[in-house]
Amino acid sequence: MDITNFEILSLDSLTEVVKRLNSAVGEKMIILAGHCKAFFDGRIKSTLEDGDRFLFIKKDLSIIMHGPTGVKPLNWQKPQAGPIQFKLKEKLLEMFTKRTKTEETLTILFSNLQFLALWHAYDETELEIYGDESDLVKYLVSNPELIEPGFQVLKTEYNTDVGPVDIRGIGKEGETIVEVKKRKATPQDAHQLKRYIEFFQEKEKKEVKGILVAPDFPVKVSEYLTNHKLVFKVIKWEEIFPLIKRSKDSKLEEFFKEK
Repeated sequence: MDITNFEILSLDSLTEVVKRLNSAVGEKMIILAGHCKAFFDGRIKSTLEDGDRFLFIKKDLSIIMHGPTGVKPLNWQKPQAGPIQFKLKEKLLEMFTKRTKTEETLTILFSNLQFLALWHAYDETELEIYGDESDLVKYLVSNPELIEPGFQVLKTEYNTDVGPVDIRGIGKEGETIVEVKKRKATPQDAHQLKRYIEFFQEKEKKEVKGILVAPDFPVKVSEYLTNHKLVFKVIKWEEIFPLIKRSKDSKLEEFFKEK
């Protein structure tokens, strides 16, 4: 980091602090830490009593306030929702914003300011997300020999009455279906594979081989699969993870979804 772009402000004069903060809004990232309370007034009203918090005001005027624990913000405002202004109120540092469209207001009062910095942050890169189950399926489709030598993929996401089969193909023992998991296999995963086999037997009147792919198999799961003539294949997705990248238009929340 270029330290010339990062400035820690002196807290000796709150009058000077207010002046610097107002000139930095929309130009630099503002980082404050201290003891504060917050008030939201709009369609609903909320009060957040005194506590130690971090407040981040980004260059696009988005606001995020965090407490000492957790990943969810205690208060927040979307980018460009409304102007932001700092002022002194009875020797307290006040941040005030009013949302332009809804006229809702957010007020944050710092009674004890511990840290204040201005950062001319710069970042034009985009988030790339990679390594979820759909990526692992795509990788196996491109590298079917990992499933078994000579395996040929016929279709992915093949719909059945009991859910979509990840991979349908032809293996050394004939038609084969493959269910893919990036986490440790569970009894539910094994049972789901069995239900797929039963679907093909009952609805399509054919015998198919079933393979469950996962990075790890507890003893009970592997025993269940073996007892029902199903195959388990250990493929550690963490070893493949660095080789796959998702497109830049992928959404972060999709990365956290589990099947």
